[in-house]
Amino acid sequence: MSKGEKKRRRALDAYATLQRAATMAAAQVEQAVHPFGLSASQFGVLETLEERGPVHQQELAEALGRSKAQMTAIIDALEARGWVRRERHATDRRFITVHLTDDGLGVLHTAAPARSEAIVAIMREVSGEQRARLARLCRRLLRVLDPDGSDSADEAHDDLTAEEPDAPAPDSSLPTPT
Repeated sequence: MSKGEKKRRRALDAYATLQRAATMAAAQVEQAVHPFGLSASQFGVLETLEERGPVHQQELAEALGRSKAQMTAIIDALEARGWVRRERHATDRRFITVHLTDDGLGVLHTAAPARSEAIVAIMREVSGEQRARLARLCRRLLRVLDPDGSDSADEAHDDLTAEEPDAPAPDSSLPTPT
C-alpha cells in the first residue's frame, strides 16, 4: 500500500470513528431529554433562545446546523406545546422572530440537568487533557468546515477543557494536534 493510500485510509477510518462516536453520543443526549417531551434539536432551540433572546428563524437554523425545513418543523412542534411563539415583523411579513415563552423556559430548566448529566457521563471516560485535545481538534475541524464561521467561544472553552486531576485516563490514544 502506498503512503498516499495509507493516509487516505487513516482519514477515512478517523472520519468513520468520529461519525460513530458523534452519533452514539447524540443518541444518549436525545434519550436524556426525551422524558421531558423534547428532542435534542428542540432543546437546542430553547437553549439558543434563552442565550440570545428572540431570534430570526433563519438565524436559528444556521446556529443549529439545520435546514429551513427542519427548523420550521422543530419550531412548529415547540409552538404547538406553547414553548415558543413566532412573531412576524410589522413591516416585512416574511421576517419571523421566534421567542421563548415562560413555559418553554420552564421545560428547558427542568430538562437541562438530565442533558448535562448525560454529557458529563459520556465525557467522564476521557481525561481532562484528552477532553482538551478533543475540543481543540473539533474546533480545528470546524474552522476547516466553516472558515467564515465565528467560533468566538474558543478561548472560553479552553478553561472548561483544562486537565482535571480526578478524571480517569483509560486511554491516551487521541492524537496530538499538529
